[in-house]
Amino acid sequence: MKKTITILGKKFTLNDDEEYQGKISIWGRETEVWIETELEDDYENNIIERINWLNENRDAVISAFMKDNDHYVDVINKMIESGEFKADKPITEEDYANALFVRYLNIIESGDETEISLDLDAEPDYLLGHLAFMEISSDYEVECGGING
Repeated sequence: MKKTITILGKKFTLNDDEEYQGKISIWGRETEVWIETELEDDYENNIIERINWLNENRDAVISAFMKDNDHYVDVINKMIESGEFKADKPITEEDYANALFVRYLNIIESGDETEISLDLDAEPDYLLGHLAFMEISSDYEVECGGING
């Protein structure tokens, strides 16, 4: 039987890569989560603290992404105008930001140095099949690590 941990009432199962894998609600959407932890004292509280912070600070994550990537609103609007992207009307920066959600979440728990990385996706697909890689330090500094996929 595989080893499991429970975080916020959800089971996470140890996979072959020595990560606990499961699903949890992030920004109101069920999200794939991978957790690396040595199961030291207070690991559960450290992980819960990061998940709660992420759920309470959506705006900080979206702002960090939009700071360097707001030009994608114009890209999508040009595609709408040319018929390459189906939409009823041009989008706003708010439309773009509201479409973003966390597709995948990674938590590396090591006490006070617990860090988060995540992939943002969009629905509608304003990222055009790509994901935005975001990093959140143990001090809750958020930065965009680029677009991938």
